[in-house]
Amino acid sequence: MAVVFVYGTLRQGSGNNRLLESSRFLGQSLTKEKYAMYSLGGCPAVDLTKNCTQIVIEAYQCDEATMTRLDRLEGYRGPSSDNFYDRSIVESVDFGSGLMYHIDNRYNDDREITSGDWYEHRAQRYI
Repeated sequence: MAVVFVYGTLRQGSGNNRLLESSRFLGQSLTKEKYAMYSLGGCPAVDLTKNCTQIVIEAYQCDEATMTRLDRLEGYRGPSSDNFYDRSIVESVDFGSGLMYHIDNRYNDDREITSGDWYEHRAQRYI
């Protein structure tokens, strides 16, 4: 079993959360370290190389079958592969360490979500 931290379309209330239906929801937290979050339009990406804000996450305990589904969704093929999202171990405030998908060094600051919360960003976009 792996602990996975999600921050965008895999969070509760979003369409991709169905991929986590067999996983145990541990709760909501923040990343311990500060990172940058960017909008890709319909989903966010986090850049672990930039120190901007804590990211709002949900933590899930996932089995191997769920990890396979998540890897497929995120375009992750394994270490040292040509991945869309990579995944790394990060620390959370409340749940210790877990895996988080990320895309580093690809986005401009004009797409940055300074709150670190994808849901807050989406809500403000539609006001």
